[in-house]
Amino acid sequence: MRRIVNIFTGIFEFIITFKYLIPVSSILLFSILGAAIYLVYQNTEIMRNRINEDFNQQQLILARQVASQIDAILHDFEGEMKSLENISISNGNRQVNYDALKAMAERTRNKGFWEAGVISDGAIEISYTAQNAFIQDKQIIIQDYPIDDQQTLRLGNVRASSTYKDTTIIVALYMNIANGKTLFALLDLTSLMGRATSQIHSGKTGYAWVIDETGMFIYHPDKTFIGKNAFTARYQRMPYISFAQINSIMRDRMLKGEEGTGMYESGWHRGVEGKVTKLIAFTPIQSTALSKNKVWSVAVAAPISEVAEAVHQVYVSHLAIQLAMVASMFVFGLLVIIYQQRVSRALKERVSQQEELISSILQNSVDAIIFIDNDNRVKVWNRGAELIFGYKAEEMIGQTFHRLVPSDVDADEELRNIQEEVNKTGYIRNYRAPRITKEGRRITIDLSRTAIYTSDNEVIGSTAIIKDVTDKMELEQRIYNTEKLASIGILAAGVAHEINNPLAIILGFTDLLLEKYRPGMAEYDDLKMIEENANHAKKVVENMLGFARITEGMEEIVDIDRSLATVMNIIKNTLMTKKINIEAEIANRLPRVRGDAREFQQVIFNLINNGIAAMEKSGGKIMITARADDNWVHVDVSDTGIGIPEKIKPRIFDPFFTTKKVGEGTGLGLSLCYGIVKKYGGAITFNSSTLADYPDKPSGTTFTVSMPIILTDDDEKGGEV
Repeated sequence: MRRIVNIFTGIFEFIITFKYLIPVSSILLFSILGAAIYLVYQNTEIMRNRINEDFNQQQLILARQVASQIDAILHDFEGEMKSLENISISNGNRQVNYDALKAMAERTRNKGFWEAGVISDGAIEISYTAQNAFIQDKQIIIQDYPIDDQQTLRLGNVRASSTYKDTTIIVALYMNIANGKTLFALLDLTSLMGRATSQIHSGKTGYAWVIDETGMFIYHPDKTFIGKNAFTARYQRMPYISFAQINSIMRDRMLKGEEGTGMYESGWHRGVEGKVTKLIAFTPIQSTALSKNKVWSVAVAAPISEVAEAVHQVYVSHLAIQLAMVASMFVFGLLVIIYQQRVSRALKERVSQQEELISSILQNSVDAIIFIDNDNRVKVWNRGAELIFGYKAEEMIGQTFHRLVPSDVDADEELRNIQEEVNKTGYIRNYRAPRITKEGRRITIDLSRTAIYTSDNEVIGSTAIIKDVTDKMELEQRIYNTEKLASIGILAAGVAHEINNPLAIILGFTDLLLEKYRPGMAEYDDLKMIEENANHAKKVVENMLGFARITEGMEEIVDIDRSLATVMNIIKNTLMTKKINIEAEIANRLPRVRGDAREFQQVIFNLINNGIAAMEKSGGKIMITARADDNWVHVDVSDTGIGIPEKIKPRIFDPFFTTKKVGEGTGLGLSLCYGIVKKYGGAITFNSSTLADYPDKPSGTTFTVSMPIILTDDDEKGGEV
C-alpha cells in the first residue's frame, strides 16, 4: 500500500514540475472541448435528420391520402358513367338521355363536373353542360377519345383552359358503348383536386400540388402556376435561383410514378419571397382511369425552417456553452447536460405538435383509417372506424379483424389473402367485402390497404382506408332490379296478348260445340275439360298482364277493411289443421285506396301463404296490421318463420326465383305481388332476419304493402261539411 502511495506521489510531483505543463494542459483541454463540441454537434445533426425524416413520412401519408381521395372521385365518375350506360344511353329517347346527363351533373357538380354527353361518328350527338362552364375548344373532345372497342374507362389528355380570370385544367373521361358511340365527361381537374387538397396542411404553411406526366401543374395553391410547365414556371418567376434539385426529383422520380421524399431549394413560400429550403413527399395517383403512359403525382411540401426551429436554437446556445467551457470544464459538462435535456424536451414538444396535427387529421376523417401491424393486429383506430363499425378504439386496439367478418365467410382465409396481396404488391385497392358491425348489422365496405415501410425498406405494418358503401350497393342493386323487371314485364305483356287471341277462339268454338251435346255424354265431358283448361290458361295470361302493369278493366275502389276480413275468414279455415295462429290489428274506418279488390286480396293471400310455408315445420304466428299514415294505408303481414337470408334478399322479387323444391312453387308469387302493387302506385317492402345472420334477434319476416289513399265522393262531401 505504501508503495502505491509513493507511485502516485511521484506522478503528481512530475506533473507539477513538468516544463510544458501549461501548453500540454491547454492542448488537452481544447482537445477535450473540441471533442465534446463535435459530439454535441453530431448529436444535433442526427436529431435534425431524424425529425426531417419523420416529418417527411407524415407528409407522405398526407400525399397518399390526397391520391386516394382523387382516385375515389375518379372512381365515383366511373360509377356515374356506368350508371348512364345502363340506364339511359342505350335508350333511343333523346329527352331521357338528356335528363340522365343532367341528373349526373347535379350529383357531381361539386366534384368538378363540367360537361357530359355522347360522341357518335366523330361528332357530339348530345351533351349537357354545367352552368358557368366555359370550354375554349370542344373539338378536343373528338380528338382525344380512344378508338378501341373496349368498354372500359379511358382518360383523355390534360388541357389548360382559360375560364374567367383564371386557368383551369380540364380532362375528358371516355367509355365506349354500343353502336360505335362513346360516353364522355369533362372534368374540372383544378376544382376536383382542390377539393381533395383543400384540407391538407403540412406543418403550419405546407401545401400540396399535382403535376401530370408532362410536368404541367394540374393543381397548385398559386393559381398563376396552373397549366404551366413546372420545369420552366419556377425559373421564369425567379431566374436567379437554381431549381436543379426539384427538377431532378420531378424528372427522375415523380414523372416515373415513384413514391418518396426529398429536399429542395425554392424561391418563395405562400407569399414570402426569398430562398427557402423545403421538405417534400410525393406519391403517384393510382387509378384505373389512368393508362400506363399517364402519370399524375401528388407532392406535399413545407419549409424546413418550420421543423428546424428547435434545431436552430442548438447552434445559438452552443456558442454560449463554448465560452462557459473555457472557464470551467465542470461548468461546461453541467451546461451540456442541462442543455441536452432542454433540447430533448423541445424536440419532444415539437414532435408532439406534429403528431397531434396528424392525429387530428386521421381521427376526424369520415372514412375509417386503421393501422395494422405485421401480426394483423389493430394499432390505430380512428373516429371514422368507430362510426362505421360501432366499436370504440379501446375495444379494437390489439385485436384482429376476425370479429368484423361475418360467420358465413372464412375469416382466416380472407384476411390471409388480403395480407398476402399487400405483402406482394405493397397495396390492395377497392376491395369490397361484407362486414358485421357491433350491433350485428351487415354492411359492405370498400377497402384500400397500403404497406408502410421504414427507411430500411422493412415493412412495419399497413394502413387501411375503409368506406361504407352499403347504401351505394343497395342503390345499384335496386336500379338493376328495376331494369330487369321492366324488361320482363314488357316481354310478359307481349306474350300475354299473343296468347289471348287463340284462347278466345278455343273458348268460342268450345261454347258452340257444347250446344250440340247434352250433359253426361262423353263428348260433353271432354269439351268441358277443354273449356276448364282454357279458362285456367286465360287466368295465367291475366296474371302475366298484371305483372306487366297492364290492366284491361276499370279500376275500382278497394275497401281495405272488407278485403282483409274476407281474407281472414278464408285463411282461418286453412289454418285449422296447422299449428299456426293468425291475429289482426286493423284500425277502424280505414280510408279507401285505388285498385282491384280481387287483386289486392291475391297480394295478401300470397304473403300469408309465404308466411305459412316459412312456419310449416315449427308452427308460429301470423300477424296482420293495417293503419293509415298521412296519404297512405299500410298493411303489414308478419310471421315468426325462419326468415330470409341476407344473400338472397336482393332477388326475392325476381320472376321465377324460388327457394322451394321443384313442383312446389313457380317463383312468380312475389313478382306478381310487386307488379300488382306498383300498377296502382303503391309500394311493397320487407324486413327479415334469420338466426344465422342475426343470432341475437328472433327470426321472422314482415312485408309491408303501402297504397295511396284516394277520396271518394262521400269523403269529399264529408270534408266540405
